[in-house]
Amino acid sequence: MRELETFFKTLGDGLRTLAQGVNAIAEKLEDLADVRAGQRSKPGTRKKPDREAKTESPKAKTAGERANKTRPKGKKGTAASDIVYEIFDRAKGPVDLAVLAEKTGFEKKRLYNILYRLKSQGKIRNVSQGIYEKV
Repeated sequence: MRELETFFKTLGDGLRTLAQGVNAIAEKLEDLADVRAGQRSKPGTRKKPDREAKTESPKAKTAGERANKTRPKGKKGTAASDIVYEIFDRAKGPVDLAVLAEKTGFEKKRLYNILYRLKSQGKIRNVSQGIYEKV
């Protein structure tokens, strides 16, 4: 029984640490989105969320409520596909996956998803494996 209690305590500590890391990454991504959207904020001015004021679980909110919270009406953020497409706008020729990864900082899997979406929209085309160009 003690082994099980120790296991769950260790598991809880690990999950807590992981959640803190995810929150830190989310804050950095929000800052990056703000900077790219032209809404630079001063370092250290971000208000930390009040954990005790939260009464309902995150799963209780609908997708629409989450979208409204992250992107207020009248305030447009920059989507990842827009960031990637801007690179194609500025490029004078084909762009390869390594250049996109370097310029955006996105992982290759995320870039593949974005490129698939842009190809489906007819904005880019595949020149050869890993090389794309604007249509």
